[in-house]
Amino acid sequence: MPSPGRTMQKLLDSLRLPRLGAEDDHPLADPREAATIFAELRVSNPLKALEEISDWLLSVVSAESLKPERRFEVIRTLDESAQPHRIKLSRDSAGGARQVRPQEAKLWNVSHDLWMHAAAAYDDLIGRIEQKEKGSDALRKEIALIAVRALRAGGLRLKLLYVRYEPIPAGIWQSLARAYRLAEARAVQHARLAAYPGIPGDTSPEDEFLRALLLAASAPDALMPPQLEIAERLIAGMASKFRITLQPNADSTYWCDVANPRRPLRLASPPAQLTPGLRFFATAAGYADVQGLLTKLDRSGELPRGVDLGANAEPSVVGEVLRHLQLNWAPQPPVRRSERRRLQGQISVAHGLESIVGLLRPSELDLEFDAPHAFETWTVDNKSSGGFGATVPQVNGDWLQIGALLAIRPLVEGAGWEVAIVRRVSRDDGAPRGQANAGMQVLSRRPVHGVFTTNIGRWAHGVATVDGIVVPEGGEPGAVLVALPHGLYLPGEQLLAMIAERRHMMFPVALVECGQDYDLIKFRAMMQDD
Repeated sequence: MPSPGRTMQKLLDSLRLPRLGAEDDHPLADPREAATIFAELRVSNPLKALEEISDWLLSVVSAESLKPERRFEVIRTLDESAQPHRIKLSRDSAGGARQVRPQEAKLWNVSHDLWMHAAAAYDDLIGRIEQKEKGSDALRKEIALIAVRALRAGGLRLKLLYVRYEPIPAGIWQSLARAYRLAEARAVQHARLAAYPGIPGDTSPEDEFLRALLLAASAPDALMPPQLEIAERLIAGMASKFRITLQPNADSTYWCDVANPRRPLRLASPPAQLTPGLRFFATAAGYADVQGLLTKLDRSGELPRGVDLGANAEPSVVGEVLRHLQLNWAPQPPVRRSERRRLQGQISVAHGLESIVGLLRPSELDLEFDAPHAFETWTVDNKSSGGFGATVPQVNGDWLQIGALLAIRPLVEGAGWEVAIVRRVSRDDGAPRGQANAGMQVLSRRPVHGVFTTNIGRWAHGVATVDGIVVPEGGEPGAVLVALPHGLYLPGEQLLAMIAERRHMMFPVALVECGQDYDLIKFRAMMQDD
């Protein structure tokens, strides 16, 4: 994540603003000059406009000359001016051709900075209201809107950080808690209003706070970016069904502390003692709704109505997200299938289907693959029968994400290659830059190479055979999982395969998973007589 810090004077120079001294007025303090600037922002190029709005919001925080009422008007107008541009860019990104990585990174950076600076501007305003700065009484009728906007900005920044597996700064939870505390103190936490003009639906400070809490409680580090986007939209649509209470109820499942803010925790790990800052919420209502939506989706393939899931939401992906929410919102916390043991060790890691096929191809087994540049070395922190957790000291590139296919090998003599899939990724605030935590599911400790041919003679890209990885499916005789290059396999197609120098007929069962460079398909394999 790029550093948000720029000196105030560099900011002002980039905006062609005059220097601000103790006696100087901020350019947006003058309503006439501000009206001209706002009008230009509304018709500007969307990406450029969001960058400029973000910079203006940052400048407002440092402008002591703005009185509270005018400060709020400026922040509100900048915030509202950004929304049409933000919505347009979001629609273009969702409905158009896939963007190349630099474009995606640019859009993420601009969106993140917008919400970061908007959240900072509202948080600064809330601080001035709490301190009863002269003139802040004029905002008493706007408290609900200020809280909603502050919580919306902080919550959307939180989502963007989860999308990139970035560390979550403690300041995010502090700002969210401060905005909610203000709403509670003024008894407007349940007040319903439109978050932005022209955007359908109403909300409340409690709804917005719950959106952030629920997202954090839903294991976002185990969701791929498209899944996380759908999860956030589902949560937004269900937030009004949840309630925050001052005392734990019989159905309460999570708790947080607005006096000592951090991510919410399961009541299975209760607070040491009841304190005034504790807040509790139950996920029972959402859990029941998710079960109903899953039943309808499984029966008819019908997507949930009344919730904007995005233009490209696939029923299969929505189903995966609903099952994920069902697991994390269940009255009882998920139970590990096997005990996780603490240990320390190192592994070599290769990623990507092509690289893994090269490692498993019989003709190359004796080649030297242990050159320092060929692999990454990770430190294993814990292990269970189904997988392990590891510290990634430095991610080389941006390939590390949920669903990435790995070949792993313990750094001990005689160890063989195993195949795993990344299931969780997170980064700790304060950890060295580039370091990440990853959780992996081991698919097979004895993967083998296979060569596959279609019944029609050639694959979609014109090649007669493709290489893949064959993983025995434990507990089901004859069943195997096969990883093939993404997009080549046609669902329901039978294949011919050469595995361990024996010919097999491959009868399809289901497409199990899709990664960026692979499809994982379940087959029943029948060996053919020579």
